[in-house]
Amino acid sequence: SGSFQISPCCINTAIGAQSRRMSFYRALSKTLIRSMAAERAVVPWYHQEQAVSPFEAFCKQTVYPLWFKYVKGPYERYQYEHLVAELRGLGLMLDDQHNDKEPIVERALELLPHDLMVGRYRRLMRAQEMFAKKSHLPLSEQNYDPMIPYMAPFVEEAKFQFQEEQELLQFHPWDRRLFSGNTTGLGETTPNSTFMSW
Repeated sequence: SGSFQISPCCINTAIGAQSRRMSFYRALSKTLIRSMAAERAVVPWYHQEQAVSPFEAFCKQTVYPLWFKYVKGPYERYQYEHLVAELRGLGLMLDDQHNDKEPIVERALELLPHDLMVGRYRRLMRAQEMFAKKSHLPLSEQNYDPMIPYMAPFVEEAKFQFQEEQELLQFHPWDRRLFSGNTTGLGETTPNSTFMSW
């Protein structure tokens, strides 16, 4: 019968050729790693100690502390107190101001417990009515901290969910432009958004 047989010497030759090919790539990898070791050992410029000129040292030691103490600090404090007073007058929390059309905030609102969601909705409706009537809450009801970030854990969870979904869908932000005009890669149009998940 015309049976086809492969001799052992052919098998050994093929295995030897394959091992030589593998050893070539292994040697190439080792060579590349050795050649790149010097590049990896270079300390980036932002980790190197920067030389400061005498003028910069004078500004950092003399001008900046005065600027922060008498200009920037009081101005930012005024802005903070003004925002707190405005939120207290309308009975709002700072997290009530987030744009609910933004994808991360929209997902966070879906994750909110029922009592927090109802409280947020009622605060917004009450504030809208008081703003239309040019009134404010009684002073007895303004003694609260509007800066408590009650939505923060849900926003973080929404970010993780978005990231997981993008990984499962093999979505990479470098496949498309993050910003095109005033629109981000997620399609939301809030400028300078802090809720991006990448």
